[in-house]
Amino acid sequence: MPAERPPSTVSGLFHPTWRRGLFALALAVVGFLLPQEVPLEWYPLNNPGQDINYLEITCAANITNETQLFLDYGRGFTDLDSIRIPISPSNQAYTYTFPLQDAPLKALRVNPFRAPGELLITNFRLINRRGEEQCHFNRTDFALSHEIDAVQPVPNGWKLVTTKGATEPFSLVNLPAPIVPVGMNHRNLLRCLLSTGYLTGMLLILLLAVLFTFHRPTSWRDFLAHVGFMACLGAMFATVGNRGLIKNSIHSSRFVPPPLASDRWLEIDLVANKPADTQLFWDSGKGLNENESVRISTEPHQGLQTIRLPLPNQALRALRFDPCTTETRIDLQAIRVVDAGKRTRVALPLESLKAVRQIAESKLSDGVLHLHTLPASEDPITEFTKAAVEQVNQTLFVAK
Repeated sequence: MPAERPPSTVSGLFHPTWRRGLFALALAVVGFLLPQEVPLEWYPLNNPGQDINYLEITCAANITNETQLFLDYGRGFTDLDSIRIPISPSNQAYTYTFPLQDAPLKALRVNPFRAPGELLITNFRLINRRGEEQCHFNRTDFALSHEIDAVQPVPNGWKLVTTKGATEPFSLVNLPAPIVPVGMNHRNLLRCLLSTGYLTGMLLILLLAVLFTFHRPTSWRDFLAHVGFMACLGAMFATVGNRGLIKNSIHSSRFVPPPLASDRWLEIDLVANKPADTQLFWDSGKGLNENESVRISTEPHQGLQTIRLPLPNQALRALRFDPCTTETRIDLQAIRVVDAGKRTRVALPLESLKAVRQIAESKLSDGVLHLHTLPASEDPITEFTKAAVEQVNQTLFVAK
């Protein structure tokens, strides 16, 4: 009979022992503590939900260059947390939509170009997967931060105009409070579990392939001991590989948003052919009266602008909007209720505003409500439907 071969010294390297396990654990802990700029993430989720946030921008340029959007998730503005859009001269604005990280968004910055030019923006907002608006930005939210000569209103939006000789122009976008995605912690937990489990499985397959190349199990106990040891090694080092994802998820879960006031505003995007004095009335049980109203004048230009009208923090029975005090043409493009953090609580359909008096034309066309008051009119009146008033009431009293 042939003599038995002596046990391979290589096979002995795979033998599970407490010392080897502790050494591997110590090595994994050291590896986990090392920084990882780009987290290894396995993104697909079986049921990601509808509350993942997206950034949507509709824009056009007059030069060939690159537009860069910076998003601060708590690490400041970095290239890793930015979006680059190659852009060319165009008379038509195009819409770009980008998924955002499941982390609190603390600040926004727009770098139009790395050269002198004009960036036209007709829409800039955050939405969820259902397409529901979470936050809407307008011209007045863009600051003249660095090498920005002007933020000019135009009929369908606004332009970021850089200074002559600009090399790194940017505009900070006003974000009064961080935007925290709904269901963020649940999705991040699933990502951590799925990504780490997936990587554990891949490492286990590789380790077993090497193990069984040099080791022949002598019994089921020996087989299970080696496989279990390899599985523990795979899990430890899969956690190391996913350390960026795990650390970021823990950091996001610890974020406590600052408390917000209960204030609400009615925002109306409009274009007027001349300055107008607008007035909002509300009925809280005393009927419509001057004491329960607010006035605001539009800006003296024919570009797109947003007026903000404060709402009372009480139940409303009726809501009336007087667009002007003279003959005026006004095009309304959007109506929404926002909170103190500038988050959109409800976007009201334009058809919820009905003509009541001294309105010569009220026509909804291509997503714009065209209002034309009668000649020599002194007190044109429009009124919100009961359904719209109920929607406003829900934003005032339903905690979200």
